[in-house]
Amino acid sequence: MQVAVVGGGMVGLAFALAIKNGCPGTDIRVLEARTPKTGAPPPLDSRATALNLASRSLLDQWGIWQQVAQSAADILAIHVSSKGRFGSALMEAVDVGETALGYVIENHLLGSLLLQHAQDNGVVFQAPVGVQGVVTDGAAPVLQLQDGGELAADLVIIADGADSLLARQLGISSDRRDVAQRAIAANVRVRGGQQQGVAWERFTAHGPIALLPLPEDTPGYKRYNLIWSAHPEQAAELEGLDDAEFLSALQREVGWRAGQLTAVGQRSAWDLTRVCAREQVRSGVVIAGNAAHTLHPVAGQGFNLSLRDAAALALALEELPVTAGASGSMAALQRYQQLTAEDQRFTTGATDLLATLFRSRGPLLDLPRDAALATLDLLPPLRRRIAQRGTGQGITAATGQAGS
Repeated sequence: MQVAVVGGGMVGLAFALAIKNGCPGTDIRVLEARTPKTGAPPPLDSRATALNLASRSLLDQWGIWQQVAQSAADILAIHVSSKGRFGSALMEAVDVGETALGYVIENHLLGSLLLQHAQDNGVVFQAPVGVQGVVTDGAAPVLQLQDGGELAADLVIIADGADSLLARQLGISSDRRDVAQRAIAANVRVRGGQQQGVAWERFTAHGPIALLPLPEDTPGYKRYNLIWSAHPEQAAELEGLDDAEFLSALQREVGWRAGQLTAVGQRSAWDLTRVCAREQVRSGVVIAGNAAHTLHPVAGQGFNLSLRDAAALALALEELPVTAGASGSMAALQRYQQLTAEDQRFTTGATDLLATLFRSRGPLLDLPRDAALATLDLLPPLRRRIAQRGTGQGITAATGQAGS
C-alpha cells in the first residue's frame, strides 16, 4: 500500500505518523515544497500550538509524546473574562482530574519532532519537491511534479494548507465565511502576575485575546504566545503601532492580572476566514488540515482536530483488507468521513459560537451572558463539563467521534 502526502508541515507529518502507526507496512512519502528550516528562532519570535489532552493521548500512541512533553509548557488553569463586564471563570486541571488542561509547544520544536519521528519510523520525506497537479482518472491517483516527474500512489493526502492549489485543481470548492476579524500573533514577555501555567482568555468588544503560557526563558519573567483577534479597522491600527505602543494597548485590554507586559517579539497578522471544503474525499484522495477546514484561533482547536482526523483515517485503513488500492477505495474513505463528521461539526460549531458569544450586543443581551460566565465558578459540575470539552476528553480520540 502506497500513500503520498502533499505538504510536509505538522498536519501532513501527523497523517503520515498516524497511518504508519496503524498500518506499519505502508509505504509513505511526504512531499514538501520548501526545504525545512533549521535552528530556532529568537524566543520572542517563535509561533506556538496548543495541544489538548486528546492530542496528548494520540501523540503518546504514536510514540512521540515523551519528547513533546519535554519541550512543552503545561496549561494548569484557564482564566476567562470579558473586558469591562462583571463575571469571570477559572477552570483548573483539578476540574477534570488531570495534572494539566493542555500544553503549548513552539511550532519549530513540534515540527522537528514530528519529522524526526516520522523518518525514524520509515516515512520518506522529500524536500524541496513541488507538486503542480494530481490526475485521478486512472486506476490510482498520480501526482505531477514540477520537475516533470510523476508519482503514483494508492492514496494521496492533500495537506498543502488553506487555499489548496491541488484541491482547486480538482474542482473542490469551499464554503467561505469572512468573520470580519483579523488575527495578530506574537510572543510577549511579562513580569509579575499570577502563577506560571495560566492561560488567559479575554473577550473584548472587538474580539477575543488569548495568552498561552510558553516555557520560561528568562528568570523572573513569563513568556506567552499571543493571539489577538480584532475588527479589521482596529487591527490595522494595532499593526501600525511600535512595540511600546502595542504593549500599552494590549495591557489596557487584558489588564494586570497576568502581570506587566515588558517586551513583544515579531508580529504577524492575517485575515480570519472560516473555510470548509465541500468535499474532503474522492476516490484515492483525502483533503486534510487547513485545506479541509480552518477554525477561528480563539480556542486553539485547529491542529487538535487535524490530529483526530489523522487517527480516524488510520483506523479506517486498518479496518479494511490490505490489498492493492484498498487504501484509496471509497469504502475506506467513506468510513473515514463517518468517523470524522460529527467531531468536525461539533468542533467548528463550538469554535464559531465561542468566537461570537462575547461580542458586545447591548446591556439586555450582555447581562445574561455575563451572569452565566460568573456562574461557572459557582457550579463545579458545569465548569467541569466545559473544561472536559476543551481538553478533548469529550471526544473518542481513537475514532474522532464526539462523546456524550
